[in-house]
Amino acid sequence: MAVRAAGDGDRAWMRDLLTRRWGESRIVVGGRARDAAALPALVAVGDDGRPVGLLTYDPGPAGLEIVSLDALERGGGVGTELLAAARRVAAGLGLRRVWLVTTNDNVDALRFYQRRGLRITAVHPGAVDRGRLVKPGIPAHGEHAIAIHDEIELAVTGAPASIRPGALHDIPAVLALLDAATSWLVARGRTGQWGTEPHSTNPRRLASLAAWVPQGHLHIAELDGHPVGALAAGAAPDYVPAAPGPELYVNLLVTSRAHAGLSLGAALLDHARSLAVLRGLPLLRVDCYAGGDRALVGWYERQGLTATTPFTVTLPGGGAWPGQVLEQRLA
Repeated sequence: MAVRAAGDGDRAWMRDLLTRRWGESRIVVGGRARDAAALPALVAVGDDGRPVGLLTYDPGPAGLEIVSLDALERGGGVGTELLAAARRVAAGLGLRRVWLVTTNDNVDALRFYQRRGLRITAVHPGAVDRGRLVKPGIPAHGEHAIAIHDEIELAVTGAPASIRPGALHDIPAVLALLDAATSWLVARGRTGQWGTEPHSTNPRRLASLAAWVPQGHLHIAELDGHPVGALAAGAAPDYVPAAPGPELYVNLLVTSRAHAGLSLGAALLDHARSLAVLRGLPLLRVDCYAGGDRALVGWYERQGLTATTPFTVTLPGGGAWPGQVLEQRLA
């Protein structure tokens, strides 16, 4: 068996296969419809030269998304070969992350992908129900007579970041990450979270970083020896309600916007959970900006934390900063 890139001569076969497997070649993920027959694709070819499998994909900022994967023969390694080839394509495009979405009924796919190194990174309740507004032909029930309602996202990162303790010499790099994140927010009109001024000129931010280092609270995520994220985890700040017992509190979480899509924030949160468990702390808490569309609250909820107490901080120049505390109980 070999895997090759799909050519123009494959498009009619692709459309026919996708229509037979999916009802039509149009596939809906996250409420977005795409014609998979028009996407870049990989074709698995058997020893007799006939196609035995198809994988369509869509490269983007979040990595290489596998839109569809179909093996005409199960158990012969077709899906495994196509998935491995997709990861090679991603590496060739400079994309470290390969990801996909399947539905809650597809237990065979969940087993297949997880056995090949992909991990569940998000669950989107009701996403398929919403997708039926775009594609009414999506069936109500799928494999094993399970009602289809939700989308499950899985991903694998080619070169995961390493996380190490932070040092004083890391402070300029962390400030640069914060400045870049603020610029990214400002460019999108999201000035409520961190304002508009750079962190590198804020004496309080510099003092916090300098204090976290000797306390062992600062941790740095690296890719190829370059800092791409930072985590500070220690005691809760005074402006949030006290926890009912021992905890680890995330005081800072920032990642490189240039490396978006590599799940760096999720990796740093996993590191915080590990730190808490190793220290015998049964609770992880964090707070974040809760204004606007509450997008950041939603991100933390997708990482497994639960929103608990809202709060408000009065800003020095007047006005109020709305915050939200989130928590996760740890074994």
